[in-house]
Amino acid sequence: MAKLDGGDLALKVLKKEGVKYIFSLSGTPIRALYDACIDECIPIIDTRHEEGAVHMADGWARVTGQPGVAMITSGPGVANAVGGTSVAFASLSPIVVIGGKSPMGEDDMGPVEELDQLPMMQPITKWARTVHETRRIPDFVSMAFRHARTGRPAPVFLDIPRDVLEGEVDEKDIVLPEKYLTTSRPQGDPDMIKKAIDLLAGAKRPLVLGGGGVWWSQASKELREFIEAINAPLVLDGVGRGSVPEEHRLCFGPTRVGAKEADVVVVVGMRLDWTMGYGRPPLFGEHAKFIQIDIEGSEIGRNRAIEVGIIGDCKAVLRQLTQAAEGRFKADTTTPWVEQCQAYVKKRAERLEAQMNSDSTPIHPARLCKEIRDFLDRDAVIIMDGADIGIYGGSVFRVYEPGHWMENPPSGSLGIGIPFGIAAKLAKPDKQVLVLNGDGAFGFNGMEFDTAVRHKIPFVTVIGNDAAWGFVKHVQEAIYGKERIIGTTLAPTRYDKVVEALGGYGEYVERPQDIKPALQRAFASGLPACVNVKIDPDAGLEQAKGMRQRMTNK
Repeated sequence: MAKLDGGDLALKVLKKEGVKYIFSLSGTPIRALYDACIDECIPIIDTRHEEGAVHMADGWARVTGQPGVAMITSGPGVANAVGGTSVAFASLSPIVVIGGKSPMGEDDMGPVEELDQLPMMQPITKWARTVHETRRIPDFVSMAFRHARTGRPAPVFLDIPRDVLEGEVDEKDIVLPEKYLTTSRPQGDPDMIKKAIDLLAGAKRPLVLGGGGVWWSQASKELREFIEAINAPLVLDGVGRGSVPEEHRLCFGPTRVGAKEADVVVVVGMRLDWTMGYGRPPLFGEHAKFIQIDIEGSEIGRNRAIEVGIIGDCKAVLRQLTQAAEGRFKADTTTPWVEQCQAYVKKRAERLEAQMNSDSTPIHPARLCKEIRDFLDRDAVIIMDGADIGIYGGSVFRVYEPGHWMENPPSGSLGIGIPFGIAAKLAKPDKQVLVLNGDGAFGFNGMEFDTAVRHKIPFVTVIGNDAAWGFVKHVQEAIYGKERIIGTTLAPTRYDKVVEALGGYGEYVERPQDIKPALQRAFASGLPACVNVKIDPDAGLEQAKGMRQRMTNK
């Protein structure tokens, strides 16, 4: 009977899990994993930095709804992965990070890359373990997937010492885990379901908020049926965008429409964090009654007093609510409340109209976003990576399908764009994939264009280049005055030339009328492409003031 090493055992479980790509940066401690990838025919997308590998695993999860896998070397490799893992943790994204570790037999002897890794990763993961025996590797890899995807999803971390990974066991002694995942969905308490519907039936101005929990539970259909059943406006946020097409009469995308006026607010799989003003005034009314649905009980009632709390899977609970709502509401009718919300959105769009149609140079960022929006296919995957430019992109773009929108996480981290773009194109090779970067954000993982070129992954990134850390610069100006701006100015770098040097397609744009032709050429190139657009460095000042108000709740 053949002998298998730890790499073989780990990859056999990954294969059974349906893993299609592994995102990684090589290192001696994980060489057995690399070797086993050949036998199991799982491609490695080898990156230029461990943070990029983890971001790609995160991007894969957000586009597919399935856990992404990153394999990283020990010591400095794991340390470099902390940033990417923390982003996934803040966004509740199910990724499996497998780290190498210096040999157990050399603990405290000073081996290369020695580092106590678990204490670093435990605060930013749902579950973190070390494997101490080769024969247990399949058990622990299967446990990692179970923890990542069940209940509230989140990153997990598994480190495997090199001597454990390279240890061998007889194939006859190995039993690969089977049937360790359930498709069961926890239902809401029937009494709470009834209470929620009774409360909504008496509401004059109901509002529904849908977040990432809707996407992770694949509850798009159920959310649409629910808002139609109770005839309530819907606001979507984060990876929840696209769960209901943003052309639907009741869906208002990320616009916080009606938040202040709503008398009953239903929060579905969304955290009431700073992005939602903590659920408090001035964004929401002081006397509004909240119904909160979440699979994680500790999330319910955080930051805002609630009237009804329902612990359960979003898909299952929404089904229950829709059934209970039957015959209680006048569906498919236009109400004064819905008309009020539609009028608000129309007025807000009119305020943006002049900026979106501006012919000024440098180019206004709203005009850049409009040109991109009008060019892209309806089912394009859009990724936002930046502060100032992200505010404009979030306002101008529309999303029509679930899993087709990604943005900077609630933690505020930058640098996700290019790795997310690579992962999205791998997951959806027949779709347009566009990343809208700020020039500051581009710098974090710009070298991953080398990864995209080597692996022939043709996505397009557009850089809104204002030669600054625009948002911070504008906040400095708003608080201290223009003469006290410090440490937030960048050079007007030709990032398009950097991408060309790496083997991709690059183009520089200074006039609004040149944006669309540049996009056409970038997508037609069949290469990883960068369209570097010079934008107005002063345009984002008012936007930054508004965002600062949201962040400080003042």
